[in-house]
Amino acid sequence: MSKIEKVLPDFSKYNAAECERVAFEAIDTYRATITALEEAPASIEDFLNPFDEAEFEFDCAIGPVYTLISAVGGPDFDALEEKLDEPLTKLQTWMMTNEALYAKFVELSKQDLDAESAYMVSEQIKEFRLGGIDLDANGRKALEEADLKISQLATRYGQIVSKMLATPVSVDGREYTLNNFTNQLALAQLDDPTARAQLLAKSMERGFGGKFDTRGIVLEMARQRNARAKLLGFNNHAEVVLETEMAPSTNAVYQLLSDVSKAAVEASKGDEEELTRRAQADGLAQFKASDWLYYQEKQKADVLGLSSQALKPYLELWNVLENGVFFAANRIYGVSAKRRTDLSGWDPSMRVYEIEDEAGKSLGIFLIDPFTRAGKSGGAWMDSLVQGYLATDYESIIINCANFEPVEDGPKFLVWDEVETLFHEFGHALHGFLSKTRYASTAGTAVPRDFVELPSQLNEMWAYNPTVIENFARHFETGKVMPEQMRAQLRDSKTFGQAHATVEFCASALLDQAWYSSEISEDEDVAQFEAEALEKAGVASDLIPPRYRSTYFPHAFTVGYDAGYYSYMWAEALVAECENWFRTVAAIDGDGGLNRRAGRRITDAILSRGSSRDPRESFRELIGHDASAKAILSRRGL
Repeated sequence: MSKIEKVLPDFSKYNAAECERVAFEAIDTYRATITALEEAPASIEDFLNPFDEAEFEFDCAIGPVYTLISAVGGPDFDALEEKLDEPLTKLQTWMMTNEALYAKFVELSKQDLDAESAYMVSEQIKEFRLGGIDLDANGRKALEEADLKISQLATRYGQIVSKMLATPVSVDGREYTLNNFTNQLALAQLDDPTARAQLLAKSMERGFGGKFDTRGIVLEMARQRNARAKLLGFNNHAEVVLETEMAPSTNAVYQLLSDVSKAAVEASKGDEEELTRRAQADGLAQFKASDWLYYQEKQKADVLGLSSQALKPYLELWNVLENGVFFAANRIYGVSAKRRTDLSGWDPSMRVYEIEDEAGKSLGIFLIDPFTRAGKSGGAWMDSLVQGYLATDYESIIINCANFEPVEDGPKFLVWDEVETLFHEFGHALHGFLSKTRYASTAGTAVPRDFVELPSQLNEMWAYNPTVIENFARHFETGKVMPEQMRAQLRDSKTFGQAHATVEFCASALLDQAWYSSEISEDEDVAQFEAEALEKAGVASDLIPPRYRSTYFPHAFTVGYDAGYYSYMWAEALVAECENWFRTVAAIDGDGGLNRRAGRRITDAILSRGSSRDPRESFRELIGHDASAKAILSRRGL
């Protein structure tokens, strides 16, 4: 039996009760190990390495538990998540206010360490300070109470949003399972304008009243996080978040979002005029927000000759994954994916692959859970059950989860956004598989949030590469390649509709910033707060609502992107520079950078590094300069 097979959980036995046993055992073991280290000499061998190994062992134990809480869910796992809130919060507080432990890191920081160890130690000291090590006893108690409340609120919010997604809505006699974001994919295909308006209204009213009302959680979460920040000496939670990010200040974040949103709002005016003409030609008296995607789809078909329905027979899920996503990774990074039918996940619809490097050495196991189901969290994400690093011989075990609509029989066809999702999430996976750091704490995706989206967004570019498209875009029945005209239209469509997409994203990112940089009263009206924040930011629009409203915005209130949703846009500036690097500096004979030389270079500079050094250094090593908002505008055709 390989080490992977020993470490990969037997998910058939991982019910909520078993997960509870594993979690509490991991907590006890971790606390005992860390306590023993309080007496260890402050050296790399005696203290830092054992500390890092303890972190690794704890993550390996607790990772599958939280993966199943998110991917399986249901009443038993919901109850377990609530049960774990307090012991994990207390464990974190105990760690971050452990004077003996902190003293070891301070002592280490004064020693002549190698660069990677010195950076790891300095970042850990920063975590202690953000965790309350400098507070007195009363301050620490208040911080622990705030952290527990925040954890409980986040758990409750996430569970309610999951239930929202699992509850279909009825429109014109038909039931719809809503996507987590505001503008529903079905709007592009609904011919009846009344039905479109009703569907968007039901999407936007989620969380405002009824059994899934999250407004109280939103207000309390913002208040608790901002109060916590003040305990630590900051003005607000947004400032705390940026202490560990690439963005240097809240002003820099606002400036980026302002520069991009202004250009997008201006560009959207031209789109609005064109789409309004189309709607009026159909007899609509008024063009509404619910009509935008419908007429944008028609415009795409007319201007580019491209329709989502015509594309579908060429975009079968498993073919896109194996002959698109994996194919591109092989051409660039030399990795290959071998199906492992002898291994299984927690749902029969999942597939398991072993990832190998070009020498045939195993890098680890990749599990994909593509379909939506009751209890599962919304959206798409990557998790590491095990994150390999140089000091261990364990390979990585990485999952990608999505929420594609399942089919009962026959092939599963994707829309193009879902194709991009596959490439995006596997970009995160590659960040894990290609990691080569000395410490577990700095491996893989353990990087700033506004940097972690670089590898994932960058990987989306290969969905448009001519060689890659030709390899995966094949008719599910005949195997014939998608006609060249359609492939060219796909490439041309990359910037189509970007004004709308950019405005709705910036609106949500600015809302996120507003909640965590404002004084929030106990009786704040959520809808009014949103309206005023959007108006102040210059992105208020009757035709382009935010991608997420506060009442169904997991990034901001449960999954760890609080005051950090801007990260996707910050990372996109980096992505735009890297895409240009691939197409110019790294290209060989017009291949757009789809070659091993390029893959080796970016792996060495960025993907292998984790947070073993300042990510700015990694980026500058590859590109030679910092990124700017102009790169985003160019990439989006704005």
